[in-house]
Amino acid sequence: MNITHPAIHDYLELNRPPSDPVLQAMEEYGRAQNFPSLGAQCGRLLYALVAISGAQRVFELGSGYGYSMYWMAKAMSDGGMIIGTDTNPDNAASAREYFRQGGLQDKTDLRTGDAVSLFERESGLFDLVVCDIDKHQYPEVFDLAKRRLRPGGMLVADNILWSGRILEDTETDKATNGIREFTRLIFSDPGFFSVIIPIRDGMSLSIKAGE
Repeated sequence: MNITHPAIHDYLELNRPPSDPVLQAMEEYGRAQNFPSLGAQCGRLLYALVAISGAQRVFELGSGYGYSMYWMAKAMSDGGMIIGTDTNPDNAASAREYFRQGGLQDKTDLRTGDAVSLFERESGLFDLVVCDIDKHQYPEVFDLAKRRLRPGGMLVADNILWSGRILEDTETDKATNGIREFTRLIFSDPGFFSVIIPIRDGMSLSIKAGE
């Protein structure tokens, strides 16, 4: 799931600073397990968004073994919290151990269960919502995030270019159509300003209007 030209990807990887030791261990784990992690380029983008915005309350739908949560928690000041989700208790346990190693356990809360249901149960507004669950659920997440983001808050979604499958008329499965509908929603809703960033498999960034 990497639409970036391989030579460009290699160039970016060659020039970025190395990840910290815990992140390096997480990256090695992901490669060994063939786990679909969003990678360091997208992780650095999430770090930057948290740092720039000063986000203190983040909800991530689909956290796996905590790689993206770790990046965001590194950027977050004390007192902030990232709530993550995964359906696999083993992934959650691995993530908690990585958070412990990185000293980030006070900023992270990874819960097991259905991501959408867990999101619906939360009260209050969020500064940032990150979506990386089953792609047919993306439109539902957009509708929920509209109500749960503060004015000026951000919605980020991964795999928006879906390895180019969104371009093929013959691709009509639920996942591909879910991404297409989500993309239509983020660009057609006047309450958001959206952009798609073509790194790895594409990430969308949607900023909720208001102050």
